[in-house]
Amino acid sequence: MLNILLAIALGGVGLALLFYICALLFAAVRAPLGGFFERQRFARHVARAERGDALLREGRGDEALPLLLDSFYLGIVRSRGLSSTVNNHHTGLLSRLIAMTSEAQGGTVRLLSLAKADRLLAERVVLQKRYFSTRQGPSHRTVLEQLETNRRELRATLTQLIDEVRGARAQGRQQYH
Repeated sequence: MLNILLAIALGGVGLALLFYICALLFAAVRAPLGGFFERQRFARHVARAERGDALLREGRGDEALPLLLDSFYLGIVRSRGLSSTVNNHHTGLLSRLIAMTSEAQGGTVRLLSLAKADRLLAERVVLQKRYFSTRQGPSHRTVLEQLETNRRELRATLTQLIDEVRGARAQGRQQYH
């Protein structure tokens, strides 16, 4: 009877030790793997932008617009190094939309949603910086909620911006025909 109790106790300790070691290994691997998967997700957004650019070069701007919309990376960036790359990517996307509209409107740009989209993207940069500084703090949950709210507003504003670009391009084509 004593042997059985000792075996059960040692088996439980062994399982607890095995679980602890697995948890340590998972914690050590999670950060590098998470960064890898995040870079892969962002690379898919960049690839969409490149497909949109190819369509723009072919003169198929209306087909490029949905790709450009989906090229915005609105996920929470967990890597500081990737954060500035994402910001530069967003700036490039906005400049493409401005160029498309300027071309269609004869050198001027009249997009109501552009300023709002730019403001929301700038707000997102500030929220991302706050996210990095509060990862372990008590206000971390609040920053995550703010990032999610910003993501929803930004997605709606970008959709409206794409619709405005599409309308400006259609109006520009009607003026030239």
